[in-house]
Amino acid sequence: MVNALYIVYALAAVASVKACKKTCTATTSSGSTCNYKCTNACESYPTKDARDDFLAALQNAGYSCSAVATNRVKCTKTSGFGGCSDHHWSCGSGC
Repeated sequence: MVNALYIVYALAAVASVKACKKTCTATTSSGSTCNYKCTNACESYPTKDARDDFLAALQNAGYSCSAVATNRVKCTKTSGFGGCSDHHWSCGSGC
């Protein structure tokens, strides 16, 4: 007979690998600027690719954002932008 606790641990391990993870998140804000940092949250999704995709999505939505280095994004808040933490980029399954 299979130990029920073993099954729970196995399912938790699979869920954590496939879970949706935030790869670009707000770091600081000052007045009319939001700053974001992207990390290598998903092994198969390089940081620069995450930064590029996040930046493209923000720009396609009409926001004034630009790349900073290979892992950061800077946005100017406009009337429709909302709060800095309202925007992030995720990777993994179920995003």
